[in-house]
Amino acid sequence: MRPVSARLQVFLMTPFRVTKGKGFMVDEIQCGRLSVPPKHIIDALENLVSAERRQKMARVLDARLASIALGVEDLANSFNGAACLRTAESLGIQDVVAAELRHEYPMPELPKNPVTSGVNMYAHRWVDLHRVPSSAELVAWAHKRDMSIVGTSPHAQKTIADIDVERPLLVLFGNERDGIRDETAAACNDVFRLPMYGFTESFNVTVSVAMTLSNLVERRRERLASDDRTGDLSEERKNYLLARWYLATVRRSDLIVERFVNRVR
Repeated sequence: MRPVSARLQVFLMTPFRVTKGKGFMVDEIQCGRLSVPPKHIIDALENLVSAERRQKMARVLDARLASIALGVEDLANSFNGAACLRTAESLGIQDVVAAELRHEYPMPELPKNPVTSGVNMYAHRWVDLHRVPSSAELVAWAHKRDMSIVGTSPHAQKTIADIDVERPLLVLFGNERDGIRDETAAACNDVFRLPMYGFTESFNVTVSVAMTLSNLVERRRERLASDDRTGDLSEERKNYLLARWYLATVRRSDLIVERFVNRVR
């Protein structure tokens, strides 16, 4: 797997552990030479983030979803990889899980293609991208979080309207050419298709991702609205993400946090 720069690890690594059925248990975030609780990072950097930016982050966090995650299996095209990240982030999905079998997920840290760079718009800074080396580990990731796995297939009997959004979902898409592998499809709780009425037999994967997630996310938010909510992240995970986003926003944030921690000890 391609090495990731130390700074980008703040955005792409997920320094929390997960206990099945109990959500996210955040410990500490690696910041420079220190492992720091999220609250210390927030306290150290909050006044260095503009009020407008803080308000935007708060609105985004309130709308973030942990109950729907995007799963992709062995994507090969860098444009598709970047577009999937941006779609998920724009719709408020926090977790993207990528099974890397023959192909590594296109990492957006140093985009060589200006078209891909524009499509991505640094979406990787705001989501948790979980890169795993096998489909079995992707399935395990979902099961550890008590998520049902729903896969896409143009030949499925069920349509997207049949998918229950009351349960947490990992929505899985396959390789551009081959689709979801047979072994992975067998691990899905449901397989569905997007209705089509023309001669074409399938959508491009980025179109499928956008149409599917838009439908499921909208229906999930309708359920949350009955409880006067737009998102479903725990307060603990919101604090973790806010700390990580502050680190992404403030220049030389690791040095500022280190000085703060040394003062409060």
